[in-house]
Amino acid sequence: MRARSRNQKACAPRAGLLHFLVLAAVAWPSGALAGGPLGARGTPIETSQYTLDLFQGPVLASSRVTAMGGAYAGLAEGAEGIPFNAAAASQRHPYSTTRADYELNGGITFPGSVSNTDFDNNGHVGFGYANFVFATVGGFLQYDDFGVGGNVSLQNYSLGTPRQFDLGSTDVKALTVRIFKVDTVASYGFFHGQLHLGGGIRGAVFNAVDTSAGERLLLGTYGVGAQGGALWRPRDSPLRLGATIRSPVIGTIDAAPNVTRNAETGDRTVGHFYLPTGVDLPWEAEWGVAVQIGPRPLNIPWTDEDDYRDPEVEETRRMQPGSRHEPPRLEPRSASARRILRRRARELPRQKLLMSFAMLVTGPTPGAVGVESMLSQIVERSGVKTSVTMRGGGEVEAVPGHLQLRGGTYMEPTRFADSSPRAHATAGFELRVVDWSLFGIYPDDNSFRISGAVDVSREYFGWSLGIGSWY
Repeated sequence: MRARSRNQKACAPRAGLLHFLVLAAVAWPSGALAGGPLGARGTPIETSQYTLDLFQGPVLASSRVTAMGGAYAGLAEGAEGIPFNAAAASQRHPYSTTRADYELNGGITFPGSVSNTDFDNNGHVGFGYANFVFATVGGFLQYDDFGVGGNVSLQNYSLGTPRQFDLGSTDVKALTVRIFKVDTVASYGFFHGQLHLGGGIRGAVFNAVDTSAGERLLLGTYGVGAQGGALWRPRDSPLRLGATIRSPVIGTIDAAPNVTRNAETGDRTVGHFYLPTGVDLPWEAEWGVAVQIGPRPLNIPWTDEDDYRDPEVEETRRMQPGSRHEPPRLEPRSASARRILRRRARELPRQKLLMSFAMLVTGPTPGAVGVESMLSQIVERSGVKTSVTMRGGGEVEAVPGHLQLRGGTYMEPTRFADSSPRAHATAGFELRVVDWSLFGIYPDDNSFRISGAVDVSREYFGWSLGIGSWY
């Protein structure tokens, strides 16, 4: 009897605790998720305690980079290489002869050019993307072995009037999403340009705009991060190696009209729409290798025309008079050296087969959802795990001095639980079209080119155009 009495006394506190937990569960309010952690997948978003994952799966870049499947970290040529390697700004082109030099280029891409596009690879066709445009502008300035440059890209697409985009009294008839990305870097070439080291900042701006009547900002945020890179291009070698690392870019909502703030839960809402705490561009680590086969050298050294010493320079300085009334004169030494160096660059063999490979590792974004998830206000977590993107591409000069053909592929990872990685096939061209100095802005023997690329995958298609100098 005593043993039974002790057991009854021991069970009494346990039964009381169980009874309390049951009552607490029944009495707990249904809106408890507000102000707390993000709910389970497929449930409504009822809290602001989440961020927006701005991971970009498809390659959105210049026509050359897109056509080569994004495998550009180990090549890093031109201003278009800045977003792929922070050490790209100080690498010289074969035709560069002056101590001070520069480059400008740009391109435009039309992703989602067909219906039923799953741009973010979340496993289903959600919003009807329209007016999808990706534009990029880049350039750099170089002096001796130092270079500074930048690349700005704009991603713009309209989503119409998503029925889930409920802003209460705010009547949204045409929602447009704009994502700006900026890369600014500075780099230096050591050992006569065989090793380039660089670093800089990268930033991201996310805006949701009502374009039904002018431009009305609904919500906007921006953030900045750091990046650093290295490029090894040994002279007289057909090999080139590159690597870069980028810190996360985390921004908070800094513009959102008619925001209601809940001091108790920390939620920020516009009507019935829960705003995120900010955007998250995850950390990245990328490395690549480029190999070139054929008579054309890959790593051509830079020669400063002011330091160039060759007997031919003195011979070419003696310019013939334009008429019998014009006395003979000597051309400036630097001008003669420039003409010789640029002529020799044009005389280099053009035949080549360039192959490039790269691997991109993208970090996780804890507590984040995708863009479509935020707009639909339904939980669809993005970036729970680290993702890996494998890339490869090639380039061949089909018609020496006039036409280059490119092709590539890459495996795009997914950041969502309901989807799977998808393979992309890419192809493109570059055509030399006209020899023009553009009213003296470029050298007299400058040539312009046009380029194009296509990117095809499951529920995705994009094409791009570009213009720049022929090298």
